[in-house]
Amino acid sequence: MTDAMEKQATCPVAPRGWPNPLLPEYDQVPEGRPLTQVTMPSGSKAWLVSRHDHIQRLLADARFSVEPHPTFPIRFPAPQELLDMIARDSKNLLVTMDPPRHTRVRQMALPDFTIKAVEKLRPKVQELIDRYLDGMEAAGGPTDLVQALALPLPAQVICELAGIPEAERDVFTRNAAIMVGTRHSYTMDEKMAANNELMAYFATLVTEKRENPADDMLGGFITRAGRTDEFDHHGLTLMTKMLLLAGYEFIVNRIALGTQTLLDHPGQLKALQGDPAGLMPKAVNEVLRYFSLVDEVLARVALADVEIDGVTIKEGEGILVLKGLGDRDPAKYTDPDAFDIHRDARDHLAFGYGVHQCLGQHVARLMMELCFTSLFTRFPDLHVVESDEPIELIDGLPPVHKLVVGW
Repeated sequence: MTDAMEKQATCPVAPRGWPNPLLPEYDQVPEGRPLTQVTMPSGSKAWLVSRHDHIQRLLADARFSVEPHPTFPIRFPAPQELLDMIARDSKNLLVTMDPPRHTRVRQMALPDFTIKAVEKLRPKVQELIDRYLDGMEAAGGPTDLVQALALPLPAQVICELAGIPEAERDVFTRNAAIMVGTRHSYTMDEKMAANNELMAYFATLVTEKRENPADDMLGGFITRAGRTDEFDHHGLTLMTKMLLLAGYEFIVNRIALGTQTLLDHPGQLKALQGDPAGLMPKAVNEVLRYFSLVDEVLARVALADVEIDGVTIKEGEGILVLKGLGDRDPAKYTDPDAFDIHRDARDHLAFGYGVHQCLGQHVARLMMELCFTSLFTRFPDLHVVESDEPIELIDGLPPVHKLVVGW
């Protein structure tokens, strides 16, 4: 080993705030961003990975596992009861499976998340957006864009994907909004109650779709899974929860944050309005790169000794991927802290990298593209009236914040 730096830290990673890095923990990452070893609250060692090229390399390496392991890096002290529950439930979640089982299960869900399959959603997503914008226009401004568009749209699109009947959608939308709300908006008891009601509903939904196969996304997955012995009923219920909720908060915040940031850069917004077909894909990728915020999700443990640029990560040691810093790596992006819709940011890390790259990324891109296009076409003089700024991260996540706009 190594030219690696060793540091002591009780909380070794913290996502950046917005619009600038706000949290001092990121200052612990040394210049040049070598692999940096830190001590976790449990006393185990882990490596911080913050260079864009290192992140891509490690997330594509099958010698790093996402499955539970005694030395898996967990940021906060947790009681053994909670760790046992996580280990038990993680066996049924795609995000905490290694190949080859991960490959088999991902293939069961993949047919409904390809670019071609997602494009079939375009007319319905546009119809929903037009409906919400009609409501904004009829009510008159100012209005909170989060409540009027960013929060309800992804919920309705997810319900469409899952084939949830109109009469039952309130169960999903009401409880999902509580679960992505902050602990300042809802108590832990309210969040637990919402989770329990959703799990009960999902369990019934799984039974319904097993007995009456449907051609929607969830029905297709359950039918394909039912031909195998990969899941029992509880496992299918947990997978249903993951498939329907995993990206909800992500999309809500990117619609709101992206809208606010474009309004904060009127020159770039004007260019985008003048050439939406040419610039919108770049603008969507830049919003995703610029707000690549959630770091703690991407943790791994080494299954063997692995050498990266002269540093040996030993078997059993954890890694913590700081993809927020990876997407601000000056070796990868010129002037990385600047928001620039003209840059090519296609290889950002917002959706992860490797075999665990986000399954629903094309759905998220479609919603962002259609939202920004429709919003700035319908309301060319849109402007911010009030917002939560600066946006503070709560429990490592950006809150579903307020964005009051006029036109």
